[in-house]
Amino acid sequence: MFKIFAAICFVNIGAMDQTLCFKSQVPVQFKDFSECNLAVDRIVNYMHEDLQERKVSIVFRCHNALEQTYATTISK
Repeated sequence: MFKIFAAICFVNIGAMDQTLCFKSQVPVQFKDFSECNLAVDRIVNYMHEDLQERKVSIVFRCHNALEQTYATTISK
């Protein structure tokens, strides 16, 4: 089973122009990587323009649900 993990970043927040990032996951499981990756493509296509206008970035990654790691985690 695979899940979509995400890092959501808000760019240039406040007077100090800070970037704030949060880790999250989509609460849906997929039977294989291909199905998960197709869902990511659909989400990205749906959200891209709106996120760009709001200066928000989201990095999506499909990963084995049992390992529960994020893109910023180095697994051994």
